[in-house]
Amino acid sequence: MLKLAIVLAALAVIRADDVSNTYHLYTLENHYEPEVMDPTVPFSRYSNFKITDNTVILVHGHQGSLHSEFNNLVKDAILFHQEPHNVIVVDWSREAGQGYTAARQSVPLVAHHLANFISWLETEARLIRSTLHLVGFNLGAHIVGQAGRRLDQGLGRVGRITGLDPAASRWGSDSGRLADSDAMYVEVIHTDITGPGSNGIGTAIGDINFFVNGGSNQPGCIGHVCNHNRAYEVFAASMSNSGLVGYPCSSDLQNTLNRCRGDPLHMGGLVLSKTGSKKYRVNTSGRWPY
Repeated sequence: MLKLAIVLAALAVIRADDVSNTYHLYTLENHYEPEVMDPTVPFSRYSNFKITDNTVILVHGHQGSLHSEFNNLVKDAILFHQEPHNVIVVDWSREAGQGYTAARQSVPLVAHHLANFISWLETEARLIRSTLHLVGFNLGAHIVGQAGRRLDQGLGRVGRITGLDPAASRWGSDSGRLADSDAMYVEVIHTDITGPGSNGIGTAIGDINFFVNGGSNQPGCIGHVCNHNRAYEVFAASMSNSGLVGYPCSSDLQNTLNRCRGDPLHMGGLVLSKTGSKKYRVNTSGRWPY
C-alpha cells in the first residue's frame, strides 16, 4: 500500500511538459487540417469544436503517431459515416516511439495527462462525461482505461471505452490494464490473441468482447502485425457496415470451433451502451469492408 501511495503522489504532481501529449481536433469542417488544442490557450480560440456534438478521443499504440493509419482510418470513418462528432486524436509519439518497455512505462503518465485534458474540456467546453467515447489501440487501450479510471473519482465514469486488441505483453495480470469498470460501457475487439509473438490480450476484459474470426488468423493476413491491425480496420468498417455482427459464445471452445449461436450484436459503431453476453464471435472476409 505504501508503494502504491508513493506512485499516486508522484503522478499527482506531473506537469504538462513531462509527457509529449498533443491533442488534434478534427470535424467535418476541418477534416484534413486539425486544430491543435492547448489547455493553456483560451478555449474560445477553437472555433471548430461543437459543444452540441458528442466527442470521440483516439489514442494510438506503441510506435504510433498522429499520422498512424489507425488514426486516419478511424477518424475518417467516423466523420464521413456517422452523425457529426468532434474527433480528437492524441499524439504521444515521443514516448510511443521508444522501445516497448519504455513506452509501456509511460502509459500512466500519458493517461494522467489525458485525464487532465478531459477535465479541461469539461470545464471549458461543457463536455458531458457520460457522452464521451475513448478509443485506444494496442497500448492506447490501456491508456484510455487508466484515464477513465483516474477521472472516476466520485464524479462519474466516461460513457464508453473501446479497446482495440489491447496490448498483451506484460499486461496479463497487471492491475493497470484496461478493465470493464473503467467506463460505463467497455467494448473490446480481439484480433491477434494466439501463437508466439501475438500482440493482443485473449482474456475477455470488457463488458462485451468481440473475437474476430475467433481472435486470430485473420483472413488475408500473414503474421501478427496484420492480425493486430485488423482490430482498428474492422472498427473503422463498422461505422458503415451494419453486417459486422457477433454471435454469443458460452465457452472458449465454442468460439474456437465457430459454433457460437444466439441473438446477434453489432460490433463497433459509436452507440454509447450495449447489452448482451460477455463473449461474441464475429466472422469476416479478408477485404474491406469485411
